[in-house]
Amino acid sequence: MRATFVLCSVVLGLAATGLVSADEVYLKGGAKFSGRIEQQTGTMVTIDIGDGVVGVPMARVEKIVKGKSPLDEYDERAKALGPKDLEGWRGLGAWASHHGLSAQAKDAFSKVMALSPDDPEARQALGYVKYNGQWMTEEQSYAAQGYVKVGGEWMTPAAAQQVQAAETAEQARQDAERRANQAEADKILAEQRAAKAEERAREAEEVDPWSQIGMNPWGGWGYGVMGWPAGTSVTMRPGYSIPQNTTNPNR
Repeated sequence: MRATFVLCSVVLGLAATGLVSADEVYLKGGAKFSGRIEQQTGTMVTIDIGDGVVGVPMARVEKIVKGKSPLDEYDERAKALGPKDLEGWRGLGAWASHHGLSAQAKDAFSKVMALSPDDPEARQALGYVKYNGQWMTEEQSYAAQGYVKVGGEWMTPAAAQQVQAAETAEQARQDAERRANQAEADKILAEQRAAKAEERAREAEEVDPWSQIGMNPWGGWGYGVMGWPAGTSVTMRPGYSIPQNTTNPNR
């Protein structure tokens, strides 16, 4: 079952047999649906408005006024027509279109076109146009004239090239801007990493006890004492002497 939730009303008018009414569902907010009620329960009412069926919760309904709808009128008229009644189906199609019953109008005019393929009223009502003496759809007529469709719009090939060139240029601009932004982001990230590495190195120097007393326990030019701060005294184990090349000259 098709459903739509757009609040709208079927336009009411005068039919050949008199005033046409409809089932009307009034909502508490002031809106109104006009059509033919298909089903009504304690919680929901569904109403056929011609182009679809609308379901409305009863909690939102203010009141319901039942009457004879344009859909009822259409069905009655359609049943009275013979399958080859060209004038009858043409008139019914126009009546349905006037009363906002687009689906029913299309059905009636389709029957007209089946009986008379070149009927201008039916062709136009169904969206056909005449080009070079032939009926065709609007898209076929544009294509026959050499138009091309770009972004849902028909235009000349020259205009289409301009649009496509502009779109290509815009895409190139966006790509260049995106690359520039990425390069700038990469640069900032590299700078932040370098600054963090420098900060960690500085912190390591501040807490390294060997850097404070001038010693290198891991070797370098040799193991052991590399130099002694002024005023520092060292007690050596018995039988051990400081090599001459590592003696602190300040001792």
